[in-house]
Amino acid sequence: MKKNNKRIVIAAGGTGGHLFPASSIKTALEKKGYKVFLITDKRGKRFANKFENISVIVGGGWSGESFFYRARSLCKLAVGFMQTLFYMFKIRPVAVIGMGGYISVPVVLWGKLLLKKTFVHNADSILGNANILLSKFADVTMVSFNDTKKIPARANVVFTGLPLRQDVKDVANTPYNSPEKSSKIIVVVMGGSQGAKIFGDVVSRAFAMFDSKTKKKLFIYQQVVEEDIGEISEFYKNEGIEAEIKSFFNNPAELLALANIFIGRAGASTVLEVGTVGRPSIFIPIMHKDRQQFINAEQITNVGGGEILPQPEFSAKNLYKILEKMIKTPNLLENMAKKAKIFKIDNDASKNIADLVDNILCK
Repeated sequence: MKKNNKRIVIAAGGTGGHLFPASSIKTALEKKGYKVFLITDKRGKRFANKFENISVIVGGGWSGESFFYRARSLCKLAVGFMQTLFYMFKIRPVAVIGMGGYISVPVVLWGKLLLKKTFVHNADSILGNANILLSKFADVTMVSFNDTKKIPARANVVFTGLPLRQDVKDVANTPYNSPEKSSKIIVVVMGGSQGAKIFGDVVSRAFAMFDSKTKKKLFIYQQVVEEDIGEISEFYKNEGIEAEIKSFFNNPAELLALANIFIGRAGASTVLEVGTVGRPSIFIPIMHKDRQQFINAEQITNVGGGEILPQPEFSAKNLYKILEKMIKTPNLLENMAKKAKIFKIDNDASKNIADLVDNILCK
C-alpha cells in the first residue's frame, strides 16, 4: 500500500443500526492513520454526525411487492451506481467496507471492479440479502456472531464481533437492581425509528391492565413519535403510572442499566447491548422474510434471558400476560437478568476490524 493512500470508504445507510457501528470502526481506523469517508443515503445522513467526509447517494430497497415499487427502486439503484463511481474516482480509496443494506452494493461492487480491497461486515445473526451477494467475492466477510447463518460456501469469513458503543461498555457491569428489593419497577421501552408508533399505543394499554398497587410501583421510560408525546403522557397520568415520554433519549445506555425490564425491537446492536448489560427483555422483532431480528433475539431468549412476542401477536393483552408473569413471579426477573448477560465487553470489535483491514492492506 502506498504511504500516501490511506483512504478508506465505509458504506452504511438507512438506520442507526448500520451507522453507529460504522462510527466506531471509523474511530479505530483513524487511530491507525487512515482517513475515512462515508457513503450513505439520505436517511443514514441523520445518524452520521461522527463523520466529517460524507457523500450521499440515492438508492432503493428490493423488499416492496409491487411492480412500480421495484421499477422505481431499479431506477434509483442505477443512479446510485453512477454516483458511487463518481465518488470512488474522487476519493480514490485503497479499500471499501460495506456495512450491509442496499447502500453497500454499489460501493463494494465498484471497489472490486476497481481492484480495491473489499470488506463486508454483517451485524445480524443471519446474512442479509446484500451481504449474501457481496460476500461471494469480497476479500473478507466479517461477522458479529460465531453462528451466523446463510453464509455462502466460498465466502472468506472472519469473526470480529459487532462494535459496542462506549457508553454501553461504561455501564456493562452495573448490578441488576431487583424489583423485589426496590420501590420501583423500571421499564424501558425503545421502539426505534421503525417501532415507536405501534409501541406507543400497545405498550401503554398493556400497563393500564395492571391493578392500582402495581401501577404505583411502575416507572416507564418510553420512546414514542413526537406527535404522540402529549397523548401518551396524559394517558399514563390518568392511569396513575409514573412515566417519562420522549421521542428521543440521549442516554439509552444509562436507561438500560436502570431497567428492570427492556421492551424493544431486536436489531443486532440492541441485542448486543441488552446481552452485554444483562437485562430481562421482551423483543418484538420487525417482520422480515429472513427473520433477522427474530434470530438475533434468540441469542438471549434461548437461554432464558427474555421473551419474544412476534409482531402479529403484539397486542396489549398478550404483552400484559408476559409482563404480569415477569413482575408477579418472585425472583424471576433477577434470574432472567443473570441469564441475559451473554456477551463480554473484552471483545473489542472495532479494533478487531481495524487490525484486520490494516493487516491485509499492509501485506
